[in-house]
Amino acid sequence: MTYNALNYEEQGGANHVIGGTLTINGTVTVSNTATAIPFVRVTKVALAAGTAGGGVLSWANPAGATIIVHHIILDITTQSTGASTIDVGVAANGTTSSDTLIDGVSGAAAGVFNSATHAGSNGAMARKVTSTQFVTASQASGAVAGLVGSAYIAWSLA
Repeated sequence: MTYNALNYEEQGGANHVIGGTLTINGTVTVSNTATAIPFVRVTKVALAAGTAGGGVLSWANPAGATIIVHHIILDITTQSTGASTIDVGVAANGTTSSDTLIDGVSGAAAGVFNSATHAGSNGAMARKVTSTQFVTASQASGAVAGLVGSAYIAWSLA
């Protein structure tokens, strides 16, 4: 009789192959010692309709070390009630506007916008964020009243 397992250990337990579904119950810590491919995390943050710097999004670097934001995605599910644009970038604090990731994307349109294809004139797909910096999204023009959505920030240790 032959049995083929979807999940197995190889090389004395150095590699674990998961060919089926992995279900994790409880808390798990994942560490990465490889230097070739960083362990990329994705953090979901709710968007708000605040008008001040960082009023749409204010996310502090959680790592305590320099990170690289590989890209950010804005999923605007409910557009602003009037014309508006949003800037997203790396800032010294959580209440400062910046457009170094996304420069002037419309908040008046529902949809998915990202720093790779919607960077605008000042933005870039990826940026380093020091241990004390923030990623902020701010109303750049118009009014973001009524805006609803989420941001997905893909990042890894630098």
